[in-house]
Amino acid sequence: MKSSSRWLYVFGIAIGVLVIATVVLVLTIGSPSDEPLLSEDTPEGTVQRFLLALRDGDYLAAEGYLSPSEDDRTDLKFLRNRTVSSSESSGWKATLGNTIIKDDEASVEVIIDIFRPRGPFENAVNTQQTTFFLVKEDTSWKITSPVNIWWLY
Repeated sequence: MKSSSRWLYVFGIAIGVLVIATVVLVLTIGSPSDEPLLSEDTPEGTVQRFLLALRDGDYLAAEGYLSPSEDDRTDLKFLRNRTVSSSESSGWKATLGNTIIKDDEASVEVIIDIFRPRGPFENAVNTQQTTFFLVKEDTSWKITSPVNIWWLY
Protein backbone atom coordinates (compact mmCIF):
# COMPACT_ATOMS: atom_id res chain seq x y z
CA MET A 1 0.00 0.00 0.00
CA LYS A 2 1.39 3.38 -1.00
CA SER A 3 1.94 6.06 1.61
CA SER A 4 -0.67 8.35 0.02
CA SER A 5 -3.25 5.56 0.06
CA ARG A 6 -2.59 4.95 3.74
CA TRP A 7 -3.11 8.63 4.54
CA LEU A 8 -6.34 8.64 2.56
CA TYR A 9 -7.51 5.56 4.47
CA VAL A 10 -6.62 7.15 7.83
CA PHE A 11 -8.35 10.38 6.79
CA GLY A 12 -11.52 8.43 5.88
CA ILE A 13 -11.54 6.66 9.24
CA ALA A 14 -11.07 10.00 11.05
CA ILE A 15 -14.06 11.48 9.19
CA GLY A 16 -16.15 8.43 10.08
CA VAL A 17 -15.23 8.75 13.77
CA LEU A 18 -16.17 12.44 13.72
CA VAL A 19 -19.57 11.69 12.18
CA ILE A 20 -20.28 8.99 14.78
CA ALA A 21 -19.17 11.31 17.61
CA THR A 22 -21.48 14.04 16.27
CA VAL A 23 -24.43 11.63 16.23
CA VAL A 24 -23.75 10.53 19.80
CA LEU A 25 -23.41 14.11 21.05
CA VAL A 26 -26.54 15.35 19.30
CA LEU A 27 -28.64 12.49 20.60
CA THR A 28 -27.37 12.50 24.19
CA ILE A 29 -26.60 16.08 25.20
CA GLY A 30 -29.64 17.87 26.48
CA SER A 31 -32.10 15.18 25.51
CA PRO A 32 -35.77 15.93 26.28
CA SER A 33 -35.90 13.06 28.77
CA ASP A 34 -33.45 15.02 30.97
CA GLU A 35 -35.75 18.03 31.02
CA PRO A 36 -38.58 18.17 33.55
CA LEU A 37 -42.06 18.25 32.06
CA LEU A 38 -43.48 21.75 32.10
CA SER A 39 -47.04 22.38 33.19
CA GLU A 40 -49.52 21.44 30.47
CA ASP A 41 -51.56 24.59 31.09
CA THR A 42 -48.74 26.84 29.86
CA PRO A 43 -47.79 27.58 26.24
CA GLU A 44 -44.28 26.18 26.82
CA GLY A 45 -45.68 22.97 28.32
CA THR A 46 -48.05 22.49 25.40
CA VAL A 47 -45.25 22.90 22.84
CA GLN A 48 -42.95 20.63 24.86
CA ARG A 49 -45.56 17.86 25.07
CA PHE A 50 -46.41 18.25 21.36
CA LEU A 51 -42.75 17.80 20.39
CA LEU A 52 -42.33 14.85 22.78
CA ALA A 53 -45.38 13.17 21.23
CA LEU A 54 -43.87 13.67 17.75
CA ARG A 55 -40.54 12.28 18.95
CA ASP A 56 -42.27 9.19 20.36
CA GLY A 57 -44.28 8.68 17.17
CA ASP A 58 -47.59 9.24 19.02
CA TYR A 59 -49.13 11.34 16.27
CA LEU A 60 -52.65 11.02 17.63
CA ALA A 61 -51.55 12.55 20.94
CA ALA A 62 -49.62 15.24 19.05
CA GLU A 63 -52.74 16.09 17.08
CA GLY A 64 -54.54 16.66 20.41
CA TYR A 65 -52.31 19.69 21.08
CA LEU A 66 -53.32 21.35 17.79
CA SER A 67 -56.12 23.74 16.97
CA PRO A 68 -55.91 23.76 13.18
CA SER A 69 -58.66 24.06 10.61
CA GLU A 70 -60.40 20.92 9.34
CA ASP A 71 -58.27 21.04 6.16
CA ASP A 72 -55.08 20.96 8.23
CA ARG A 73 -56.39 18.03 10.29
CA THR A 74 -56.98 16.13 7.03
CA ASP A 75 -53.35 16.77 6.06
CA LEU A 76 -52.20 15.26 9.37
CA LYS A 77 -54.15 12.00 9.04
CA PHE A 78 -51.36 10.35 7.04
CA LEU A 79 -49.20 10.42 10.17
CA ARG A 80 -51.47 8.17 12.23
CA ASN A 81 -50.63 4.96 10.39
CA ARG A 82 -47.12 5.91 9.33
CA THR A 83 -44.14 3.92 10.51
CA VAL A 84 -40.67 5.34 10.11
CA SER A 85 -38.00 3.04 8.74
CA SER A 86 -34.53 3.22 10.19
CA SER A 87 -33.23 4.71 6.94
CA GLU A 88 -35.72 7.61 7.23
CA SER A 89 -35.31 8.34 10.92
CA SER A 90 -33.17 11.15 12.16
CA GLY A 91 -32.30 12.44 15.56
CA TRP A 92 -33.33 15.86 16.71
CA LYS A 93 -33.35 17.98 19.83
CA ALA A 94 -35.54 20.96 20.69
CA THR A 95 -34.70 23.90 22.92
CA LEU A 96 -37.44 26.24 24.10
CA GLY A 97 -36.72 29.94 23.75
CA ASN A 98 -38.64 33.13 24.51
CA THR A 99 -42.35 33.04 25.22
CA ILE A 100 -44.69 35.99 24.71
CA ILE A 101 -48.21 35.83 26.16
CA LYS A 102 -50.76 38.49 25.29
CA ASP A 103 -54.31 37.85 26.55
CA ASP A 104 -55.46 34.55 24.99
CA GLU A 105 -52.63 34.31 22.44
CA ALA A 106 -49.02 33.25 22.86
CA SER A 107 -45.89 32.58 20.87
CA VAL A 108 -43.06 30.23 21.83
CA GLU A 109 -39.72 30.27 20.03
CA VAL A 110 -38.14 26.85 19.56
CA ILE A 111 -34.70 25.98 18.22
CA ILE A 112 -34.57 22.49 16.73
CA ASP A 113 -31.28 20.79 15.89
CA ILE A 114 -31.87 17.99 13.36
CA PHE A 115 -29.25 15.35 12.61
CA ARG A 116 -29.24 13.78 9.16
CA PRO A 117 -26.14 11.97 7.96
CA ARG A 118 -24.70 13.56 4.86
CA GLY A 119 -21.44 13.51 3.00
CA PRO A 120 -18.11 13.89 4.79
CA PHE A 121 -17.80 17.58 3.92
CA GLU A 122 -21.32 18.65 4.83
CA ASN A 123 -22.72 19.64 8.19
CA ALA A 124 -24.74 16.76 9.64
CA VAL A 125 -26.67 19.07 12.01
CA ASN A 126 -29.27 21.43 10.58
CA THR A 127 -30.70 24.08 12.93
CA GLN A 128 -34.24 25.36 12.46
CA GLN A 129 -35.72 28.22 14.45
CA THR A 130 -39.50 27.99 14.59
CA THR A 131 -42.06 30.10 16.38
CA PHE A 132 -45.14 28.28 17.58
CA PHE A 133 -48.32 30.33 17.87
CA LEU A 134 -50.93 29.25 20.38
CA VAL A 135 -54.43 30.25 21.42
CA LYS A 136 -56.07 29.63 24.78
CA GLU A 137 -59.13 27.39 24.57
CA ASP A 138 -60.91 27.15 27.94
CA THR A 139 -58.07 26.33 30.36
CA SER A 140 -55.60 24.80 27.89
CA TRP A 141 -53.38 26.13 25.14
CA LYS A 142 -53.63 24.82 21.56
CA ILE A 143 -51.09 25.25 18.76
CA THR A 144 -52.46 27.10 15.73
CA SER A 145 -49.24 27.31 13.75
CA PRO A 146 -47.05 25.64 12.51
CA VAL A 147 -49.19 22.56 12.09
CA ASN A 148 -47.12 20.63 9.58
CA ILE A 149 -43.47 20.53 10.61
CA TRP A 150 -42.65 17.83 8.07
CA TRP A 151 -38.90 18.06 8.56
CA LEU A 152 -39.16 16.38 11.99
CA TYR A 153 -40.82 13.14 10.92
